[in-house]
Amino acid sequence: MTLRSALLSFRIQRFETTIVAGAAVLSVVVSALVIWLFSAGGYAACLDGSGPVLSVQCQSLAARALSRVMFTSLGIVPIFPVVAGLLAGGPIVARELESGTARLAWSLGPSRMRWFAQRALPILALVLLAGTAIGLTAQALLHTVNPAVDLDRSFTAFRGRGLLVGFEALLVASIALAFGAFLGRLVPTLILSLLLLGGLSQLIDRTNRSALLQEAQMTNGEAFAWDTDYFLDSRLKFPNGDILTYEEAVLTHPEVNDGWMDDQPPYQDVTLYIPGSRYLEIERREAFLRGGLALGFVGLAAVAVASRRPR
Repeated sequence: MTLRSALLSFRIQRFETTIVAGAAVLSVVVSALVIWLFSAGGYAACLDGSGPVLSVQCQSLAARALSRVMFTSLGIVPIFPVVAGLLAGGPIVARELESGTARLAWSLGPSRMRWFAQRALPILALVLLAGTAIGLTAQALLHTVNPAVDLDRSFTAFRGRGLLVGFEALLVASIALAFGAFLGRLVPTLILSLLLLGGLSQLIDRTNRSALLQEAQMTNGEAFAWDTDYFLDSRLKFPNGDILTYEEAVLTHPEVNDGWMDDQPPYQDVTLYIPGSRYLEIERREAFLRGGLALGFVGLAAVAVASRRPR
């Protein structure tokens, strides 16, 4: 794949790529400006974590406006991978199949796979880079509003910052690419991709949670920190060593539903969690999972392109 072919791919999807790249650049520039104004204006002292600071400076219009922009920006970060992935990934093959230009290119070119790689890889790379830029920008904003928290050792805004934003965008784009290659029509591609994404996200979340439960630490609550650790579940621990969910406990220990007069229930409440010190490890693991799934969907798209009959 040459630079010329990559530029051709961007030119074909200039509307979508301009929106995705432009949104990422605008977000980075605006966020950098807001962070600079917030720090240079001395407003960082307004976020000491103990509650609102009732000083003239912290209650000024500028302080409120900057804080509002930062929190709004953080709130919309999870939306970017979905919009960017669908917008950029869906048309890569679907639009050319729908318009008939793909079949013309296949009749003139020596290899469908070369055509597919020239169309798909530059767009997917752009989506990954744009998503990663948004994720790193969100991390910088989060550090500004939570300066006391070590984000490398905290699950604060997990999946809403850092590398995972970029790989989530790549996964969405790859799903849309695969549907576009199979369906050959843009609108059904976008609709079905969005539906599959919802189900796949739930499946990934349940799978990750099940895996993390096998590695979780357990505490009675004293060692757990909501601002840094990753909460997984609350369980009931009985004197015989059983650690059960409430539903399991009701079935095997009927005394859970019985009243007691001494305010001493026959179990201990415990919390299962992943400590914040493992954040980077878990982040890389989930990024690897999403990257692997994205590669699988790209492979399905390639198979669909290779097996299509000329019409």
